[in-house]
Amino acid sequence: MSHATKNPWGLVTMLVMVMLISFFDRGNLSVAAPVLGPELGLTPEKLGRLFSAFFLTYAVCQAGVGWLCDRVEVKWVYAGGFLLWSCATLGTAAMTGFAGLLVMRLLLGVGESVTYPATARIFAEVIPERRRGLANSLVDAFGARIGPAAGIVCGAWLVADHGWRALFVLMGIAGLLWLIPWIALAPRFGVDGRKATEVAAAPKVGWRELLKRRAFWGTCGGLMGANYAWYFLLTWLPSYFVNERSFPLKSMGVIGSFPFLIMVIPSLGGGVLADWLIARGGSPVKVRKRFLTVGLLLTAVLLPWTVVPRLAYALAALFTACFTLGVYASNLHALTQSLAGPEASGRWTGLQNACGNIPGMVAPWVTGWIVQATGQYLAAFIAAGISCLIGSACFGLLVRESDRPLSAAATDY
Repeated sequence: MSHATKNPWGLVTMLVMVMLISFFDRGNLSVAAPVLGPELGLTPEKLGRLFSAFFLTYAVCQAGVGWLCDRVEVKWVYAGGFLLWSCATLGTAAMTGFAGLLVMRLLLGVGESVTYPATARIFAEVIPERRRGLANSLVDAFGARIGPAAGIVCGAWLVADHGWRALFVLMGIAGLLWLIPWIALAPRFGVDGRKATEVAAAPKVGWRELLKRRAFWGTCGGLMGANYAWYFLLTWLPSYFVNERSFPLKSMGVIGSFPFLIMVIPSLGGGVLADWLIARGGSPVKVRKRFLTVGLLLTAVLLPWTVVPRLAYALAALFTACFTLGVYASNLHALTQSLAGPEASGRWTGLQNACGNIPGMVAPWVTGWIVQATGQYLAAFIAAGISCLIGSACFGLLVRESDRPLSAAATDY
C-alpha cells in the first residue's frame, strides 16, 4: 500500500484546493472582461477568441497528460502544471493588447490540462468504488463550482475597486505560494511511487483497447454536449448580467456567483446518493449513468428560458438549470473511473477531456459572434440547451450497464 492510500481523504482535500484555484484562475478573464474589454479596445468577438484560446491548448494537451499520469509520478506532473498556469495568470497582468493576452491564455490552458487526468489517476487507485462518488463530488463541488463562484464574487469586487490587473497579480502570487505546501505535503503517487512488483503485475492497457470501447465514445460525446453549455456559462455569464441585464459590476459578482453555488448541493448530494445506491447492490455504471442522462435532459429544457423578459423568471430558470447541471456533474468522473479501471483512468480521462473540451474552443467564440451580430443572447442559450440534449443522448445510448472496467477486460480484445 502506497503512502497515498493511508490517508486518501487528506489527499482529496489537497486536490479540492488545487481544483478550486484552477477554476478561479480560468474564470478571471471572464470577470475582468466588462472592464478589460473597453480599456484595451477588444470587441465581443475578440473576447470570445480569448476565452476560446484557453480551451485550445487545454484540450490538445489532455491526451498527452493522461498518458504521462499513467507512467510517471503524478505529484510532479501536477506541480509542473500548477507552476505554469500560476505564471501565466501573473503574466496576464502585464499584457497591454490582444496578442499578449492570447499567449497567456494558451499557456494557462497547457498548465491546467493536468488537473482532471491526474486527479482521475489518483482516485481510480486510492478511492474504493463505493466512496468514489463522494470523492469526485467534493472535487466538483468545492473546486469546479465554488471556484468559479468565489472568482466571480471576489474578482468583481477586486476589479471594481482596484482594476483588472490586480486580480491577476493576486491570483498568480497565491498560486505560486500554494506550490510550497503541495510539494512539501502531497504524497508520492504514481508509477515511480509504487513498488516494482505492483507495476509489473498491472494489466497492460493500450490505446487500441481504449478506442474500441463504445462506452468511451459515449462519455466523449456526452461530455462534449455538456461542456458546450458549461463553458458558455463560465465565460459569458458575467457579461450577460452586465450587458443584457444591466447589473453593476459588484452586483453582478453576487448574482453571478449563485448559479455556481447552487450546483454544489446536487453535486455533493448526487455523489453521496449514488454511492449509497451502489453500496446497496446497484450497478455502478447504471446508477451513475442515470444521474448524467437525467441531469442533462432537464438542463436542456430549462436553459432557453433564461432569456425571458421578466428578470425573476429568468433567474429562476437559470438557477434551476444550474441545479440540474449539478446533478449531471455529480457522477461524471466517477463513471469514467468505473469504466476505465485504475490502469487506464489517466488515459481515458485525458482523451475524453481532449474531446470534451473542443466545445470550449467553440462555445465562447460562437457566443461572441452571436452577441456581436444580434446584440442579444437568445440564440446562445438555445444552442447551449440543444448541446445538453445531445450529451444526454450520448450517455444514455452508448454507455451500457454491462460495460466492465477497461483494465479488467483488456485481455478480452
